Amino acid sequence: MKKHAVRARSASRRGAAIIAMTAITTLAGCATGPAFKSPEAAPGDRAQLYIYRPMVLAGGGVAHKVTINGKAETLSLPNASWQRVLLAPGTHSVAIRDYFNIMPCGALTVELLPGQTAYVANVVKTTPALARLYISCSVVERGQDQALNEMVGLGGAQ
Repeated sequence: MKKHAVRARSASRRGAAIIAMTAITTLAGCATGPAFKSPEAAPGDRAQLYIYRPMVLAGGGVAHKVTINGKAETLSLPNASWQRVLLAPGTHSVAIRDYFNIMPCGALTVELLPGQTAYVANVVKTTPALARLYISCSVVERGQDQALNEMVGLGGAQ
């Protein structure tokens, strides 16, 4: 009987450890900044770009990196988060990839005018394929109404 009790406790501890690691991984990929409420006014001589990532479960534990105009300096975009970037008017390239560089989401070119606000979504999708779950992502420009609807309650990326 003692062997069965030890095995049961050991299995219970392993289960608790797996649950704890899953929770930590999931929380590590979530935004911790202020929740999005509404866009700020764009400065007249600059343009602003809101880059956001709607909440998903599968693939949500890994933050994505945003690179603007190919610069090495990147922004972090965890699951269910947003970032606001002020840019000079003109043409800008926005590229997004996962933290481990395994899944490039692609790039998008946006044309920004002085005082303009534009929105770019990092969309993560799951597709069942051959008894597996395939996770992919894309970079999509959104209109204001759709973006504001998708951004409600997202946390600010730090």
